[in-house]
Amino acid sequence: MSISTLSQLLRQSNSDFLCYDLGRRVQPISATEFAAIENQQAPYPYPVQGHACIALVFWPQLSDAGVEPFLWFLKFPVDERGLLEQSTVQEFITSVITLLGQQVTHALIEEQEQQLQQSPYLFTPAEEKRAALHARLSRRWQRPPSVHFELAQTALADPEHWQQVGVQGLHDVAARLADDTSTISAISQQFTRYPEPLRQALAIALEHQPIPAELANQLARQLQQQPAAELRADLLRSLAGATREAEVSKAIEHVLEDASADECVICCARLWSAFDPLCTPHVPLLPLLRALARQPATIFAALVTDLLRIPTLRPHVLVTLQRDDLPAGVREAWHNFIGGAR
Repeated sequence: MSISTLSQLLRQSNSDFLCYDLGRRVQPISATEFAAIENQQAPYPYPVQGHACIALVFWPQLSDAGVEPFLWFLKFPVDERGLLEQSTVQEFITSVITLLGQQVTHALIEEQEQQLQQSPYLFTPAEEKRAALHARLSRRWQRPPSVHFELAQTALADPEHWQQVGVQGLHDVAARLADDTSTISAISQQFTRYPEPLRQALAIALEHQPIPAELANQLARQLQQQPAAELRADLLRSLAGATREAEVSKAIEHVLEDASADECVICCARLWSAFDPLCTPHVPLLPLLRALARQPATIFAALVTDLLRIPTLRPHVLVTLQRDDLPAGVREAWHNFIGGAR
């Protein structure tokens, strides 16, 4: 039997697997959704710069619960319809079978490891995305957090020794907030007073997790009261996993009234689901387009292009941009964009 998808390759090797997107936010892709993507029955849902960035986590079936899984970080181009370019996936599968056979969970010798790492379809994610993924997996499999976890908890409660906090510890805390009311309270009360490096690292950790509604609502209220640009950006990032909350929607609309270029980037790259009516009915798209139109033409073009590449958002963006009552500034920016694209 010929193998044409990654799922088939892993099943043939008697492996179980999980799939996560690593492009925008670290978030799971279900087996059903991944199968549809692989068979070109559905576009890749979260492309970044024309690529799908995927983490495949796999392990031998019937293995011990404590076995360490294998990890492939894969980056494949998508076409103009948002579909995976199957030829590139097939090229990767062929190279793996040539190198390893169909038993991909066998231990690799050093030469095989080096050859596999030369694949153009493997990539190294940013440190924070690797940390977020490991935090999610340890929580999912009910394994203890990293050795950095308790120090991160302590520093968030009392940031006197924050310099010793590791990135993995913050991500472990963010992944386990649902069971940690004392840390939720500490972050709610002290987020805007944390030293800037700690606050920024925490915001990145929070953006990759579905944070509890209690914390999201507290941070959203602070965002609506916060004039300092660097604090607004960090608060905004921290809410990326809570866009369904009505208070978060209000905070996003508040920011968009006078959003900076950086805040526009965060909204498009991390909080895009807030503007998808199928995901979040609270936030209209027009305030975002107004904010984009106030930016330089190059930023408007880059961010509108990015929004149009998100499959669930593309129809909504196009319909909105064709409205008869489109504000003059947005209409002008859009016409300049499509005129320059011809």
